[in-house]
Amino acid sequence: MSFSHILITRPRQEALELAEMLAPSEAELIIMPAYEFYASPLFADQINQLQQAAAGFPAPLLIFTSPRAVEYGLGQIPTDVLHRSQLAAIGPTTARLLEQAGLSVTLQPRQAYSSEDLLKALAAQGSSREGPASRAFIVTAPGGRTALQEGLQALGYEPHMLMVYGSKSAALAPGDIAAIEKAEALLAVWTSANTMNALSQRLPAPCWSHLCRSEWLVISERLRRVARAFSPRHIHLADGPTNSAIVAAIQAL
Repeated sequence: MSFSHILITRPRQEALELAEMLAPSEAELIIMPAYEFYASPLFADQINQLQQAAAGFPAPLLIFTSPRAVEYGLGQIPTDVLHRSQLAAIGPTTARLLEQAGLSVTLQPRQAYSSEDLLKALAAQGSSREGPASRAFIVTAPGGRTALQEGLQALGYEPHMLMVYGSKSAALAPGDIAAIEKAEALLAVWTSANTMNALSQRLPAPCWSHLCRSEWLVISERLRRVARAFSPRHIHLADGPTNSAIVAAIQAL
C-alpha cells in the first residue's frame, strides 16, 4: 500500500528516529508530538524511602514505565539504590536504555508491552523467588493508568509512585495541520492513547475528521480498542512499540 503522507505522533526524540528510518519512503512525513516533557524533582522523603528500602531485604522493585522514566529518573535515583534493586522495564527500548547506563534489567515482558503484560511476567517469576519485594516503586509521570499500581497490590507488593517527569501540550504547527488536511493517502502512527485523545481534542475539527478517514497503525491490542472509538478507515497492528516494529509493519502494508 502506498501512502502520500505518514503522521508520526511519538514523542519528539523517538519520532525523529522513526522519521529517519522512514526517510527512504516516498511519503511526506509529518511529525506531531502531542506533548513535551520536563523533569519533576523527587522530594527528599522519597529519596530517603528509596534508600531505606534498598538497605533492607528483600530488594525493592523499581519499575521504569517508559524511556522518559529512564531519562528523567536515573539522575534522581541514588546509584546505590539502582544497583541494590530489582529493575523492571515495560518495553524493550526502556530496557535498552537502562542497560546502556550499565544497569541489569531483571524483568521485562517478552512479547506484548503493557502494564498487564509486566504484571503477568512478575506473577510468573514469583514462584522462583524467595518472596515478593515488600516495596515496588513505579517510575513514571502523572496521569497514567492505575492498572500497574492495582496489579502490584494484588500480587502482595506495597506500591509507591515516583513522578520523575511531567508533560505539557506541545505546539501544533499550522503547516503540519494543513499537510494532514490535504493528504490524499494518509497513514497515522499511534503509540499512546493519551496522544490520541489529546490530538482529537486539540486539532481543528476538519483536520481531525480527515484524519479519522485515514488508515491508522497502532502498537498494541489495547490501543486498537481505543482507536476503534474514533472509527478510522482501517486499523493496522504493529508487532510491538519499537521503531523497527513500526517500520516493518508499514513496509508490509
